[in-house]
Amino acid sequence: MKKFLTTILFFIPVIVFCQNEITDELIINQIEKMIDNNEEETDYTELIESYWDLYEQKINVNNPEELSQLIEFHLISTYIIESINEYRKNFGNILFFDELKTIDGIDEMTISILEPLLCFEKKEKSEKNSFKNIFKYGKHQLLFEIDRNFNKKTGYQDVSDSILYENPNKKYLGGPQRLFSRYNFLYRDKIEAGFALEKDAGEYLFHPKINDSIKKLLEGHLYKTVDFGSIHFLFKDINISKLLKISTLAIGDYQVGFGQGVTMGSGVAFTGGGGSLLRKAKNIRASKSANEVNYLRGAAATIKFWKFDITAFYSNTRNDANVSAVDSLGEPEQISSLQQTGLHRTYGELIDRQAIIKQLFGGNMSFKTSNFQIGYTIHRTNLSCGLFPDPRVYNTFYFKGKSLVNQGVDFYYVLKKLSIYGEFAISDNVAPAGLFGTTFQPSGFIDFTILYRYYDKKYQNFYSNAFAAGSGTRNEKGFYLSTSMTFAPRWRLLATADFPQSDWLKSTAYAPSKTQNYNLQISHQINSKSLFSIQLKYRDKEKNGSGENTYMRKLIHERKLMMRFHVTYTAGESVTLKNRVEYHLNRTDYQTNTNSYLIYQDVIFQPKAKPFSFSFRYTLFDSPDGAVYAYENDVLYSFSIGSLNHKGMRMYLVWKMKIAKKLSINAKIGCTIYSDINEISSGLELIEGNVKTDGKLQMILKL
Repeated sequence: MKKFLTTILFFIPVIVFCQNEITDELIINQIEKMIDNNEEETDYTELIESYWDLYEQKINVNNPEELSQLIEFHLISTYIIESINEYRKNFGNILFFDELKTIDGIDEMTISILEPLLCFEKKEKSEKNSFKNIFKYGKHQLLFEIDRNFNKKTGYQDVSDSILYENPNKKYLGGPQRLFSRYNFLYRDKIEAGFALEKDAGEYLFHPKINDSIKKLLEGHLYKTVDFGSIHFLFKDINISKLLKISTLAIGDYQVGFGQGVTMGSGVAFTGGGGSLLRKAKNIRASKSANEVNYLRGAAATIKFWKFDITAFYSNTRNDANVSAVDSLGEPEQISSLQQTGLHRTYGELIDRQAIIKQLFGGNMSFKTSNFQIGYTIHRTNLSCGLFPDPRVYNTFYFKGKSLVNQGVDFYYVLKKLSIYGEFAISDNVAPAGLFGTTFQPSGFIDFTILYRYYDKKYQNFYSNAFAAGSGTRNEKGFYLSTSMTFAPRWRLLATADFPQSDWLKSTAYAPSKTQNYNLQISHQINSKSLFSIQLKYRDKEKNGSGENTYMRKLIHERKLMMRFHVTYTAGESVTLKNRVEYHLNRTDYQTNTNSYLIYQDVIFQPKAKPFSFSFRYTLFDSPDGAVYAYENDVLYSFSIGSLNHKGMRMYLVWKMKIAKKLSINAKIGCTIYSDINEISSGLELIEGNVKTDGKLQMILKL
């Protein structure tokens, strides 16, 4: 009875507010899908930042290239893009939002998605990019952020010098605060520049908290200021002649991607949405986040000549690696793996910091018309020392050596109702990889997508972010099917089915394995700011069983059924309510079956015409086997996914305040209370007790 009353009270309406709920929900839903599918921990901050850039800078609906960016975020279909372009050909530029409502395929839900993202600027004569105009119209933004966990973790406890000398990995060398600062300058869509600095929790700032003996052991591996620094410059539309121009020039830290990301795709890409998986993104973009792994450092440029785009890029980065052998001078001679965490908190992590140099150089040439593109990409990666992974069976076909060449051909062809796209690539061991997809949209209310990918077990590539069910484009093949249907006004159904399989072993499967993924989601838009959805997701995955003899190990079936009810709705000008109920049924062969649940209530309040707002969440969860995930509201540009396991509750409050016209302060404080454990986490992250508290403070100055 008590549990029943708690659930009823949980859904009593509470006053909330949110600016752009429909579009935000779609982006959040995609990221949650990607996290659920990914076998490795990945930082998705870059995706959140790219979405915020889209939201703040707006897209000119009368510019086809800008409009195509929405396809990358899976917010609208190619059919809608083509319908808008066809309308403009017949009637001229679109001048106001009501015009969009008359275009075929654009329903009320699509209008709600597009409204906060579009602008209706007319094409004007280009203005000279003089220094006077650049400084006059340029926008500056300075951001500073600090966050930390307020509990005393084992890694921050005092350790005597003698014990630390015997076991130098027994303590974090820095304080528990994470510090991040960033400056960005933007002049319209022509020039962008800035820098970023970051110190992760546990990393030291300027001076490590260790004795001289440990410093001597770390000689040559200590840094003198902050752990990570980044700088970027991006220039667009530099005219050389009437026929030749540099469309994009990047200097410093940047990202680059071509085609469908099989041959070349640095950084992280949206792959979690249904519908068409076609990519038509910009080739070069600035890297502005503090992601210490997925970035390129050097220069890249795209020259536009007639209908040809020619891109050249070069990168030279120092990468973390596990050193397995050194030469007579103590320099790395062989490594067993490349590190992906970007953390340098302990002696061992500092030894691996920037252990090798990774050089990348290559190019792309593409021919492009309004609805067709074909391109060729080639690049070479050089490591300063040989990479030789641990001799495990599943590593048999992993890259070994110092140099790797990748090349591939990509294409797409888009008609109003049909789009065909694909990419075919090989690594220099002649192992193939590729995908081929097609999306058919016979009318504005229904579409069908089918995609097949084949990534050979021998395919090797350091820079690939193509669509995949696993964590990389190797050792995977299978069909992906999806359909999206607006079966009634403001009602939409999304159904997907994915059948990935591996022909070789993985770390989680000591035999060739198969997976079946099914997803069904029904959404209803109540009004322009209100939406509810019901989602069913089923996965049948073959994986290693536990508790068996290593030499007799066989695969078992892990079956997971997830049922989710989510609602976002408004009640008045400043009122929106978010509720979620999520239930997981987990079944495995020969093992104990477990069930999990997650329930939360969101409260986001912003009085109309007031300079402040807050959002509050109260969560109940019980996940005895594994974790359940939920996207959390956070300070601006930040990414936060709550990973909740065991049993308990979590609460957080995000507060935003505009102190002055150009200055705002944002803060977040959260608390997780567990009811079934007395110790949280393990190792140096161990917290004694059942309560974990975290906080974050952010300042943003815009000029």
